[in-house]
Amino acid sequence: MGMSEKERAGKERQGFSRRSFVKGAAAVAAAGAAAGSVWACAPKAPSEDEEAVEAKTERFAGVCRGNCAGGCFLDVHVRDDKVVRTTARDLPDPDYTRICTKGITHPARIYSAERLQYPMRRVGERGAGEFERIGWDEALDEIAQKWQGYAEEFGPASMAVMYGSGNYAICSGVGLAGATDRFINVVGSSYIPLNVDAGHGRAFGIITGNTLYGTNNEPADFKNSKTLICWGANPSISQPHVMHFLMSAKERGAKYIVIDPAYNANAAKADWHIPLHSSTDGALAFGALNEVLAQGWIQEDFLRTRTEAPFLIKDDGMLLRMSDLGVEAQKGDIDPSTGEPALMDPLVVFDEATGGPVAAEDATKAALEGVSEVNGIAVKTQFALLRELASAYSPERASELCGVSADDIRELARVYAQEGPVNTYALFGSNHYKNGHYNYWSLYALSLVTGNSGSPGAAVGFSELLPLIANFVGTLYPTDQDGNPAQGRGVQFTINKIPEVLDTGLYAGEPAPLKGVYVMCANPMATMAQRERTKYWLTNIEFVVVADMNMTETATYADILLPAAHWFETTDLFTSYSSAPYILWQDKVIEPQFEAKSDFDIMKLLADKMGYGEFFDMSEEDYIALWLDSDAARAMGISFEQVKADKVARILPGETFVSFEDGVYATPSGRARFYQETVTPDYDIGQQIDETKEKVPYWEPATEADVNSPIRATYPYQVLSEHMRTRTHTQWWDVRYMDDYEPDPMVRLNPDDAATLGITEGDEVKLSNARGYVVMKATINSGLPRGMVSSPRSFQADEFIDGHFADISSNEFNQVCANQAFNDVAVTIERL
Repeated sequence: MGMSEKERAGKERQGFSRRSFVKGAAAVAAAGAAAGSVWACAPKAPSEDEEAVEAKTERFAGVCRGNCAGGCFLDVHVRDDKVVRTTARDLPDPDYTRICTKGITHPARIYSAERLQYPMRRVGERGAGEFERIGWDEALDEIAQKWQGYAEEFGPASMAVMYGSGNYAICSGVGLAGATDRFINVVGSSYIPLNVDAGHGRAFGIITGNTLYGTNNEPADFKNSKTLICWGANPSISQPHVMHFLMSAKERGAKYIVIDPAYNANAAKADWHIPLHSSTDGALAFGALNEVLAQGWIQEDFLRTRTEAPFLIKDDGMLLRMSDLGVEAQKGDIDPSTGEPALMDPLVVFDEATGGPVAAEDATKAALEGVSEVNGIAVKTQFALLRELASAYSPERASELCGVSADDIRELARVYAQEGPVNTYALFGSNHYKNGHYNYWSLYALSLVTGNSGSPGAAVGFSELLPLIANFVGTLYPTDQDGNPAQGRGVQFTINKIPEVLDTGLYAGEPAPLKGVYVMCANPMATMAQRERTKYWLTNIEFVVVADMNMTETATYADILLPAAHWFETTDLFTSYSSAPYILWQDKVIEPQFEAKSDFDIMKLLADKMGYGEFFDMSEEDYIALWLDSDAARAMGISFEQVKADKVARILPGETFVSFEDGVYATPSGRARFYQETVTPDYDIGQQIDETKEKVPYWEPATEADVNSPIRATYPYQVLSEHMRTRTHTQWWDVRYMDDYEPDPMVRLNPDDAATLGITEGDEVKLSNARGYVVMKATINSGLPRGMVSSPRSFQADEFIDGHFADISSNEFNQVCANQAFNDVAVTIERL
């Protein structure tokens, strides 16, 4: 079958050969900027002419800050006011000095022919991409008038801001305590979150507390592990900056184990690859935990002193407290959240040394099991409950569920117990399912029971950082000149309910007249699950504003389209979601191209137009200084002046940070826990919640991805969405010469499945289900198990032959976790 009309149109609009890209970029840059800048060449000795040119080149500090958990520190080379190349910039610890394919291609993004050049107003249908040029004053006036009009008639919450992960910086992006959240609080708008990657976060929030340092040790500690288990991650593609730490540890003698359904570039590096059925990670972990408990391979002292394993649960589901034993609760320090004294009512354990109940902190040897009654009150320990839960998952039963042999499950258990310290590097591979957060509690429990947490080389989870040093009050909750606070954020929606909000005017049973949306740092039309629902609300909402650097798929739906600056065209500070332990300064390297403005300046201008100018009477440097004006920053020796001068500051304590090394977790008790008394959902729309699934380690199969799901009789193939080497989500789509490496959307199939379907290499195939379809070319890949196909998820509409990859996914949420289930997808496949 030949190229379809849609494919030809897409290639005409978006496709660039290497030659046509350079021609377009050179025209934009006005003189040769692309010629010496965008190509990543192997190092060679410079000629005299090259040395003379280099002498005219200035270097500035830059940061690559898309959502890959990289945050690579860059030298941005500028000559004749043009960015000509990027290279890795030295960090204090040279092991963190990295750059990848995307980092070296920023000049191509800056001078892309796809750059938005000036503000525009839509003149055609939404999605058609038909616009007319207007000026900044006209654009801002129209936005402000619409926004204020809605606020006056329906309340400020009738406008919403939606931002994504397209720029992790505090001024013009979405960093923690960033200017975007300040803007939302100032204008009183509602907020539409992405609701992604939430399952893992919810799980570790329950188990270890909501730590903003992440739950793993920093990557520089990986060398201290005897065993590294990469569980539900593919750092060879998604986190290459972390992969080198893993491989360095392997070269030093660490055993590297990869747990992943597919054999891929990461699994190829493993000493042992354990393939399992998709989203059965929780069952596998339970099976290994069952074996650990059966063999008595537990770290008793660790469980007694650093976890809630000995804490006692009453029949009513509450933990036993001293007040239950007649000891009156005492008043403690003032709780800043309530303004009232906190009640001190210690939790109880049974002390084997004294033969009776005591406050947990007073115990000499807290009992882990064998306690059924205290002072006439029926109880059981959290550890006893954990043993009961794990008893349902013998290695044989777990094998039936996850597809890993019982012998391999037993060996995995032995590794955790006897081949430590073990670091389990777990990210979001197990997260992207409706049962996502159920996959993690038993995994963490396996590490905790074997003592693999809180010491050099021993940890579980991930180490993406959110710094605790920000001045949260000053940045997010400003006051006017009279001391009156900003009005605060409106409704926080869940993204999967926006169509219903538009149809009914209600959210969670309350009035929610949503009239407009301002989208920045996001491309929801291409990246959110169940695209037809996204298309529905972006088509039917009354007013859409998009600020972006390029004409993305979402940008075509804007009523007013604003050209945003590239990251290097404005001063900023990178602070969030990095695997390196630093905050990094971004110099303003060049002036914004064309009429582009930084997102910070756009918000500042809009705030002024709407009468909130005093809240944004500052520059980017002023905001950074305010952000760093905190006791926490000062305690670490970090100041605005230091960061601006050095361009970098370490934000983790110690020479090499070990999470929970002090033995204190971020839970209320200061211990890791295997049980929670009360269930607080991530979202509340009045849904019914079965709390028995949420209070304890629990697992259930995925909805569609599970091999035994009834839906697989109709849709026999699970679809796994993959990251790309050349893109972060849809960013870098405009660097078209990288199409040489990943040219087209494709679906990978197991050879036997392909043979059954009559599909050969390069055939056009259609993946479909009740939600939608996508047509792509097929490629044969023996690394995939039968019944699973995989595809990169970073392409946009015009790049598919027909349909869209985001059309086949589901945005149905779990009962407590607002988490898009990108991989919980089953389809049928046909050759066209």
